[in-house]
Amino acid sequence: MMDDRFSELFLSKGVNYFTDDVPLQSALSYFGFHGDGDMEELGKYISEEFIESLDYIDHFGKPQLKTWSILGERIDYVRLSPEHRRILQKLQGYGLIRKLVNDSESIFYHFVSGYVVSDSGVFCTFTLTAQTAYALKKYAGEEVKARFLPKFADVANQWYGATYYTEIQGGSDLGANITIAEQKGEKFVLNGSDKYFASNAGIADAAVVTARIEGSAPGAKGISVFFVPALRENGVLNYNIRRLKDKMGTIAVPTGEIEFHNSEAYPLGSREYGIYIAMEILTISRIDDAIAAVGIARKALWEACLYSHKRKAFGEVIADHELMVKDLVEMESDLEAAVVLSLLSAKKFEAASGATPPYNGEYDLARMLGSMAKNVAAETSAHITRYSMEIMGGNGFMEEFPIAKFHRDSIVTSIWEGTSNIQALEFLEVIIKKKGDKLLRSDLESRIKELSDRQTAESLSKDIESVFEKLRNALESGEGEFHSKDLLTELGNLTASVYMFIVGQQQAPDSSITATAARVFYQRHFHPEQAGREFILGSVAITEWMLEKNKK
Repeated sequence: MMDDRFSELFLSKGVNYFTDDVPLQSALSYFGFHGDGDMEELGKYISEEFIESLDYIDHFGKPQLKTWSILGERIDYVRLSPEHRRILQKLQGYGLIRKLVNDSESIFYHFVSGYVVSDSGVFCTFTLTAQTAYALKKYAGEEVKARFLPKFADVANQWYGATYYTEIQGGSDLGANITIAEQKGEKFVLNGSDKYFASNAGIADAAVVTARIEGSAPGAKGISVFFVPALRENGVLNYNIRRLKDKMGTIAVPTGEIEFHNSEAYPLGSREYGIYIAMEILTISRIDDAIAAVGIARKALWEACLYSHKRKAFGEVIADHELMVKDLVEMESDLEAAVVLSLLSAKKFEAASGATPPYNGEYDLARMLGSMAKNVAAETSAHITRYSMEIMGGNGFMEEFPIAKFHRDSIVTSIWEGTSNIQALEFLEVIIKKKGDKLLRSDLESRIKELSDRQTAESLSKDIESVFEKLRNALESGEGEFHSKDLLTELGNLTASVYMFIVGQQQAPDSSITATAARVFYQRHFHPEQAGREFILGSVAITEWMLEKNKK
């Protein structure tokens, strides 16, 4: 048999997406995370096998719904290719869920694994599973927890999860949900046919579901959260899959429509705080969206950088042209900023994950940062993956090469778990109801005190004053919603700048790369008059670490 020649279609094959990612390691050092052998092996596996397999599944191995058995029984079986199933089992072996369930690692480990994997299709499967296990572990009754939680850490046959929130008539407006929950003894039964975007349908062994208990208040306050196994106690289907969606990306995760018909369900948490619990669980997805977005962008930019140093045009490799240097430096600085902001939101959520409704300031800040990170990371990813295609010219537009898939998969990160407008409204709500602006400002001012470069610290202090004054004026004028998305982006960029400078001044190896990227990012977004030609062209070193693989 001929050798595998995928490396001639994808130049990045052979890198380790964990250990070889220099800016990632610098940021993780600041956040106190060093990984383990599993994470190192995961970084290698994603490059050596995973991307090639997922590219093939994307084109030729799409999940298919088989509604009926050959004997005419309703089975709602989502058929995955054997390779797809092997990949899921392989990833489970690295502990993406098991370590969260058995407390050998915190949820931050899961978030970092999301960056390494990043494929929006497959990692969605693990995001939804992590959410389900998290909700079960934190909010289920002791009997339900003892019965079901160990299944998510069972090495021989680990369970997968899902979250079925969205209904056709409501979208992101969970208060419009009409699925009904009725108490029957110690259990509830659910009825409703409107769960319209149900990812992991057919993969999930159980799901977290939002429903309205009969007699509950209208709107969001009447929402409760339930744990719903895919099979009833007698082994028959507990809910039905009506159909699977036809999507432009994230092909590896089947997304369907779910119908409940007297489906057995177990309540999670108190009825009084149902909507808060639902949103807490959703925050995990939002952070994962941000993490996956920057992970995809890193893979695309790494590939584009390698390509630009091999492709010749007008007598020289295109990486030597000033325009290309400028593009690569600017994208690298934007990406490093989005990575730091996403990891910050993950770390803050980890620290706040013990809080319960009605929560505390630590959780409120984590929730706010989740929206900021998702917004910045998704936009950054969409731009970098698209422009990485452009760097490759016509080849970048061809489905014959993996780069196009990266872009298709990145686009959904701005849509899943709430669009950019929803994130802006979430951000505004935390400010108005929880004084989130004061929490964030206090955090940023504390960090600035740690900076050894006092000139940069003074400049950042002035920008903090300026941006928060904009926010204050928008709120006082009654124009908060109108300006909320711009402010969400600007505050996200400012927060990223502060933390990039902090990461860059540490004594970790290669932190100077982040320090230079911080300067490029900060000047471009807040002081563009300082980001001149000589400075940008002189910062090309922040991209050169991606070439090390070709020197080995």
